[in-house]
Amino acid sequence: MTNIISDSYLTNLHNLTLNKTKKGLQLKDNKSNVKFILSFDEYSEILKNSRNHPLNKILKKDNLKILDCTGGFCKDSAIMSSLGNNVTMIEKNPLIIRLLKDAKARIIDKNIKLIFNDISMRLGDCLSFIRDTAFQFDYLYFDFMFNVNKSALPSKKEQFLRKIAENSTQQNQDIIDETIKRVNSKIIVKEYINSNDYKSFDIINTYKSKTVKFHLIDGKK
Repeated sequence: MTNIISDSYLTNLHNLTLNKTKKGLQLKDNKSNVKFILSFDEYSEILKNSRNHPLNKILKKDNLKILDCTGGFCKDSAIMSSLGNNVTMIEKNPLIIRLLKDAKARIIDKNIKLIFNDISMRLGDCLSFIRDTAFQFDYLYFDFMFNVNKSALPSKKEQFLRKIAENSTQQNQDIIDETIKRVNSKIIVKEYINSNDYKSFDIINTYKSKTVKFHLIDGKK
């Protein structure tokens, strides 16, 4: 698992300020003056329509054990949980984990609170976790999208993700490659509809929406 890094180090490194406010922890980009407070109650609309989400076509059962290896701001974890599954979410950035746990503690909507009760949030590196765990997950989920599409106008959430979390296409491919060799679970990889970064892998099926696609891959262990 990754070592814990202090909030002050991370914020200074990326020219950010982390402030406690009445509404919750606020991230501020001191260069652009963009401010952001994470709210899981804002996910209500997409969670109401989760049965129409492409992930529902992939996760054909409920009560599945899912490992979300690229937690981010937890939207896809919430969708998978809302479909009746138990999700373990791994996030390697301690600053993001602080924001996630603060947002979880401030949930007002009772239905969303129930959804997040079935999400376990863990700080760590996904490959380290996969190497060390003996637990058998039904699905492993990867979403590296935030750092891939340079042409699209990023949302406020994506702006902060791009600033405080780093990855590269080659690194992402290496992670998927090792994961395939280490597990016999199904693996879901999300990417933009016009990207083809994972075409070299043995993809079982691809599920598409207007802007993104989800590849289904078999673990080979």
